[in-house]
Amino acid sequence: MHEALRVFHDRLINQEDKGFFNEMLVEMTSKYFGETIEVETLRKHPIVFGDFSRPGLPRSERLYEEFTNLDRLQSLLSDYLDDYNMVMSKEVKLVFFVDAIEHVCRIARMIRQDRGNALLVGVGGTGKQSLTRLAAHINDYRCFQIELSRGYDYTAFHDDLKKLYFWAGVDNKPTVFLFTDNQIVIEEFLEDINNILNSGEVPNLFESDEYERLIIGCRPAAKDAGIPEGNRDAIYDFCINRVRNNLHVVLCMSPVGSNFRVRCRMFPSLVNCCTIDWFIEWPEDALYSVAMSTFENVDLGSPEIKVSLDKLNNSDSDLPEYHFLCYHKSCKRCFCLSCLQ
Repeated sequence: MHEALRVFHDRLINQEDKGFFNEMLVEMTSKYFGETIEVETLRKHPIVFGDFSRPGLPRSERLYEEFTNLDRLQSLLSDYLDDYNMVMSKEVKLVFFVDAIEHVCRIARMIRQDRGNALLVGVGGTGKQSLTRLAAHINDYRCFQIELSRGYDYTAFHDDLKKLYFWAGVDNKPTVFLFTDNQIVIEEFLEDINNILNSGEVPNLFESDEYERLIIGCRPAAKDAGIPEGNRDAIYDFCINRVRNNLHVVLCMSPVGSNFRVRCRMFPSLVNCCTIDWFIEWPEDALYSVAMSTFENVDLGSPEIKVSLDKLNNSDSDLPEYHFLCYHKSCKRCFCLSCLQ
């Protein structure tokens, strides 16, 4: 059931489709395995697996197992987040409601696999980037993101890609390349990422001296793997294989507008070579959890006022949807709402 959920359920784009899939999954489980499971049980007690139940273990000793206690998993993720904030200069604040727990476990699962890449689809503010950084930390991976500045161009992008190739190929370090649609200065960025996903190579990326450094850096490891020292092409292929195994591309895209559909058609590897996780709208209990966390350190005079205010924030959950429909009808434009993670 878990693998079926990860392969099919995670890429569905709304609650109706997910509910239909759960009903079908329960029916097939009963028919072929004789196990009776309620659909509501799948919703309230999701099936979650991971290999990070014991922090500090090397990858070779980790066991991929089911988390049956979500409260314990929530506490474990909070510990990982505290550890992340201790070693990183930029603090990340997250609220681990059920949906967020599921997403971070999914991302950690995607990038723990050799050649595992992810396409995270959802409107801004749903936590795609923050959860990816935490998932990379859980797996003990370096997480890299380009820094846009005035004058950042195709050459600067190639310079950043070269860093990734040396980290993943020469140093043999597992690395996450986190890239968002807001960082697409020119469409050629996506063309290069499409090539990385498809073949691992970016045409004309290295100058002759950089290529030589790459070969020299990989030669000892290639020799240990049985590749002759003088076979430069084989050494380069060895390096590219390392890059494909160690470099995990995580793309964060918004489905709003036509750009996402156009880019998926133009660059098919974004879909074909990535595992898709669709971030749908947060449920009411998630919004309530974020509201409670927001007011946690605010002195409102009494606990009763805080609880009342939290409930007020979520009592009119249908009101924004009504105004969005009116806005779309009158202005022919779309608008999205999310709780900031």
